[in-house]
Formats: sequence, structure tokens, C-alpha cells
Amino acid sequence: MSGDVNHISSGPWLTHVSQRLMANGYRPMRPEGYQPLGFMFAVNRSGFEISKFGMVDRTFVFADIPELDAPKLQQFSKAAFEFAKKNKSVSLPNGLFSCLFCFGVIITSNADPTLVEALRASQPITHWSAFEMPIIFDLANGGLYYYQTTPVWGAAYHSSFRREVQNNLG
Repeated sequence: MSGDVNHISSGPWLTHVSQRLMANGYRPMRPEGYQPLGFMFAVNRSGFEISKFGMVDRTFVFADIPELDAPKLQQFSKAAFEFAKKNKSVSLPNGLFSCLFCFGVIITSNADPTLVEALRASQPITHWSAFEMPIIFDLANGGLYYYQTTPVWGAAYHSSFRREVQNNLG
């Protein structure tokens, strides 16, 4: 595990989460790859999954954004996804026996309740054989916020995405 996690403002929570991620098979990514982009920490797990018909890359990217608003949330989610896409373990394009799941985790204090409710009701952004799921962790109250609804189309996927969040961040 990278020592970088221990001296971050969100230290105790992120240290706990990073240990849980490692126990669940995630590996830390190189800090020189994510720190210049303003990210605090990033991990990846990849492997073949028969249920997904190929290789799956799962990436969690963490950033501290003190004054969070909707444009910053969208900008971070997009940047985290692009980072994950550029750092896939398999060079195949998504869709050719390869897919990517990116969980962008914003750590903040006193998240705006309106933004939290919008996040919980907004379906994660889908791409061709990939998706990005923004998540907010509120240091002030310990709240973990992400998409909570299960659409009819893609119900199994959304259920597994929420399980992934709970298993690693909850």
C-alpha cells in the first residue's frame, strides 16, 4: 500500500478504505500517474469475468474537493474516467472482450443536500462497454452518496455496481 494515503486530510477514512480495497484485490496505482491530475489516490483491479464475457478493469479514483458543486462533480467524474481509461490493464478497446468500470470518489465536507439527492437519482454515465459512477463521501457526517435506483434496463449491472461500492467503501 502507498504511504501517501496516511497524510491526507481525510486520512482515517481513506486509510481504512484503502486497506479494504487492498483486501478485496485492488492494487494501488502509481502516484506519479494520478497526483499531477489532482487525485489523492487511485486503485485498480482487473481480471477475466465470464459474466462480462472478457476482461474487466475496475478503478476507484479519490479526490478532495472542499467546495463541491454540480460542475465540479461532473468535471471530476469525467477526469477520473479518462484516467481509468488511459490506465487500463488490457489495451483492447472497450467492447472487444474488455470493459471498464470507474468509481470516482469525491471527499468533501458538508455536501449540498440538493446535489446529494441529484446524485442519488442520476443514473451513472454509460459509455461503450464502460461506465463512470460518481460517489460523494461527506466527512462531516460520514455519508456515502451514489446512485440508488435500479432501472429496468441494466438492473443486474446497477445492483453489482452498488454492491462494489458497499463492499469497498461502506
